Amino acid sequence: MDNSIGVLISFFLVAGIGIYTQLNTYRKKIRFLEVKVDALIKLTGIEFDDNSLVPLEVNKAIKSGQRLKAIRLYRKITGAALKDASEVVDALLKNS
Repeated sequence: MDNSIGVLISFFLVAGIGIYTQLNTYRKKIRFLEVKVDALIKLTGIEFDDNSLVPLEVNKAIKSGQRLKAIRLYRKITGAALKDASEVVDALLKNS
């Protein structure tokens, strides 16, 4: 019985490490693609309206001057990291 529990724990540990590694790889690929798209937008001079991609609740918080609330909402809705959410909100505040 103790041996089977050890095997199960080992299996879940290895599976967890494998899943984490794969997710980390996908995160890196996505970030690389984001950098490429940003460079292409800059290079071509395309106007890109970030407001259309921001949830309505976040835009409302920005318009009412509630920066921290906007960041918190953006993170909650999109799952973004604090730094990324802060950058988005600050860019929107700058453009408004």
